[in-house]
Amino acid sequence: MKKILKDIVCIVFLMIAPFAFGQKETDNSFVLESGINLSLPVHIQMYRSHRLGIGVNLRAAEKITPTTEFGVRAEYDYRFTKKNHPDVLPESTVKERALYRNFSLFAIKPNIQFNLKSNWCLGAESGVGYAISDEDPKIGLGFVDEYNGPTRFGSCSGIYLGKYLANDKLNISLNLTNFIAHGHAENTLGLKFNYCFFK
Repeated sequence: MKKILKDIVCIVFLMIAPFAFGQKETDNSFVLESGINLSLPVHIQMYRSHRLGIGVNLRAAEKITPTTEFGVRAEYDYRFTKKNHPDVLPESTVKERALYRNFSLFAIKPNIQFNLKSNWCLGAESGVGYAISDEDPKIGLGFVDEYNGPTRFGSCSGIYLGKYLANDKLNISLNLTNFIAHGHAENTLGLKFNYCFFK
């Protein structure tokens, strides 16, 4: 499954690159930016078991007005478990073991961004996420009690406030994101540091 997901991500990148260069030659309405994510869980069970998340993101967008951009963000995050968790007994269930293992989260989210005065921006996005536990890919985020069983797919949404620096090439944003499944959300708060290739 991991190999398939890696292949899909590579194909998406290869499809976006030629389109980006073609757009840049004709006008300045295309936006392409990429960077790194740093985040912490801030909600209920994931906060008890996990801590820092590190990831990458790629956002491609089209300016539909001088102040509004509509696009899509592809994102990958890897979240680390707490170091001081209790020992996991050999007879533990998969769910109990996954509670203290790292996991990955892939997300694809349509995105709208409003460019405000003084190079500030405000954005919102919502799409689909896919979680993979290092313990067992089938459980995803199923270690969270409220998800009530294996949970690989869910809805991923977020809002963010950011500022463009260095001649609009560097964007730093504060992000509140969530993963929703079975009527329950796990939230994270983090920073994105993105470099703008085209804007």
